[in-house]
Amino acid sequence: MKSKLTYAALICLITVIGFELGGAIYEGVVVASQWSAHPPTSFAILQGDYGLPVEHYWIPLHMLAQILIVVVLFLCWKAKRVRNIILLIVGLYLMLRIPTFLYFIPELNVFSTTDPTGPFSQELKDRADLWTNLSTGRTIIIASVYVLCWISLGSFRQHNKKILIDAQVNVVKR
Repeated sequence: MKSKLTYAALICLITVIGFELGGAIYEGVVVASQWSAHPPTSFAILQGDYGLPVEHYWIPLHMLAQILIVVVLFLCWKAKRVRNIILLIVGLYLMLRIPTFLYFIPELNVFSTTDPTGPFSQELKDRADLWTNLSTGRTIIIASVYVLCWISLGSFRQHNKKILIDAQVNVVKR
């Protein structure tokens, strides 16, 4: 039973991280390229009644991913190889979330509250370009987490096969 629950949790984690990766790629290629194109005028896409509410996508997804990472870590604790991969995922996820809270969210808040009716600002353009360029690093981290999630699933399957084979050997010896 625990094996099936762990397998399901790993599949859920892979799915959620896949949504994060897809969202990060979409945001980088489509959304950020638009709002950062000609500040402050282009910041209008982030504002007003019809502004893009990116937090409606990211907040629930990150919360779910964080919960699933903890659940998978708990369920896989006794499988050393899988546990080590999940601990690596925890470290990478912290590398993703800490800069998000310290830099990306506050900076995006500046962009989404700056009056879009002013003249072009090279300073804001430079800040927006830095934000989008650094965000590429976050996308790479998410891609790494995604690959590690698949590796952890493979390691979990190998761990379960070994347990099953060991159990069969013990039955034959009796």
